[in-house]
Amino acid sequence: MFEANPSTGGYDSVSLPPPLENLGFLGCGGQGMTWLALDPRLNRKLVSKRFKTGSATSQNPKVRLEATFAAQAKVAAMTPVVPQIYSVKHFESAIWLLLEFVEGASLQRLKADKKVKLGESHMLLIALDLIGALNALQSVGLVHGDLTPSNILINDQGKTRLIDFSSSVANGTPRTTPGTLGFVRSTDSAAKTLQFSDDRYAAGCVLYWLLSAELPMTICDPDGRTVVAKAKKPEACSACANLLWDTAKVLTDGSEKSFGVLEKLIEGMRWQVRLLPPEIRSVLGAHVADVRCLAVEEQGWARQTDAVECGPNQSNAAGSNHSLGKLWQGFFSRAFSLSKLFALLLLITFLGYAGYLNVSRMPLLTLDSVKVAANTTLPSGFSHNWLVGRLELMLRKKIRPSMASQPLIAALDCDHYTCVLSLDHQVNGISHPHQQSFTATAQPEVWESVIIDLGRAVEAR
Repeated sequence: MFEANPSTGGYDSVSLPPPLENLGFLGCGGQGMTWLALDPRLNRKLVSKRFKTGSATSQNPKVRLEATFAAQAKVAAMTPVVPQIYSVKHFESAIWLLLEFVEGASLQRLKADKKVKLGESHMLLIALDLIGALNALQSVGLVHGDLTPSNILINDQGKTRLIDFSSSVANGTPRTTPGTLGFVRSTDSAAKTLQFSDDRYAAGCVLYWLLSAELPMTICDPDGRTVVAKAKKPEACSACANLLWDTAKVLTDGSEKSFGVLEKLIEGMRWQVRLLPPEIRSVLGAHVADVRCLAVEEQGWARQTDAVECGPNQSNAAGSNHSLGKLWQGFFSRAFSLSKLFALLLLITFLGYAGYLNVSRMPLLTLDSVKVAANTTLPSGFSHNWLVGRLELMLRKKIRPSMASQPLIAALDCDHYTCVLSLDHQVNGISHPHQQSFTATAQPEVWESVIIDLGRAVEAR
């Protein structure tokens, strides 16, 4: 058993399993401590976690931990959201877990940074990543046990990573740690077992927190019954936001009957993701890089500077070239002013002609069928003509003139809770179907958003 040595930097000087080099103490978890380490053989950083196992002769904790590590390794092989496990070592009467070092910024950090605006499209990607990771965990019988914004990282590529499996146990294992307040159903039952539903509830809380900065709270109603008060959805929401709000509600409900609804919502989110521009993750990754640069500057933490290109050199270089750039700009503006004017006139003429063709040549649109179950929530004034009018307005803006002669067939199918709006684009006799699933709602803004997304899908063909 080792002890921290204050005279040599405390836990920063602790010996790690050879040949690892200690790069610094990262923190304590519910079951052990964590260090940043360097493997000199491969010249790569990794995380080294020391787990508590009770007495040196006790075998049950060791067996349980190693079984948990094996399950986590299976999950990591199934999804890139979970860090890879490199090896498990026994060193100084303790079990050490060596795993992938994940660089990025936590959701907690991103949400707190005023310069970063997490859009609905970013939240959509994060939600799908998390749900995929939870499905992988459930397939091997493992519960994360501490799913919070602090344990969800976004890397510089905009990809979600779920870290800190210190509280992970097999499904049905008694809870040994209280969990993080706000992300557990109840804190008054110390003997409660951890279930898959606990992870789903925590994921729903994370979505509520991302959408509104609020968390569900356990309160008592006027009759003395314990109920869960959840964040209130705004009156007007886009199609993406509606999906996220509804997914958060289903995840936190935890009832078995909600699984079917969740599958529909997940499929709807996947459809929305297909319509997102390919660079959406890069934009999120750029936010993360900026936040990490700020963290390095504010905290003076040099460990991440080799992975993040930031610092005064970039701004200085830009400043040194500023005056030269101004001279060249002045020269070219004087030399080519007439050419620029002529080019601008040509561009205006071209855009005007293209706009005329786009407006004047409408594609042939047919509303094939409308199936709406009784008591389905629809916008006020909804009718066949209303839906056709909205679709035609969208098509005028999205359809290229060369596509105007190709027919489009629309259809709507609503089953009380969910609506599916489809648009079949016939190109040279070949069918290209597109569809959007969304929650039945009276808000016309949601329908407008869904129709616009369909237009983008058709335009992309």
